[in-house]
Order: sequence, then structure tokens, then C-alpha cells
Amino acid sequence: MMEPGLGAVIFLTLTIVVVFSAGAFLVYRVMNRPGAHIGSRLPKTDPTAEAGPEDDPDPTSGPRQDE
Repeated sequence: MMEPGLGAVIFLTLTIVVVFSAGAFLVYRVMNRPGAHIGSRLPKTDPTAEAGPEDDPDPTSGPRQDE
């Protein structure tokens, strides 16, 4: 016969494994949909970012290359 507390330990262990597995399955199912990753919801450019030297809005104002 089992110890009195052993049944509770086995039950709780199995419950934790089942709940974790169900949660992992739901996350897997949702994150494998097209467009589910965080990058698909971000804007293509950051409107609050400061323009750096490589982000020159006027490409004609750059250095001239004489021919």
C-alpha cells in the first residue's frame, strides 16, 4: 500500500505536467500562425527615431562625384 501523502504528490506532479504541456501546446499553436511574431506588428520605420547620417532624406545633398 502507498504512503498517505504519496498519492497527493503523484497527483500534483501529473497535474503540473498536464497544465504545462497544455500551455506549451497553446503557445506553439498561436505562435505558428502566419504573422504571429512580434516583428510583423512593428512599424517598418520608427517615426520617433532621430535621423542618422545614413538616413539622409535628400539623397542629392550628398557628396558629389565629379566625372
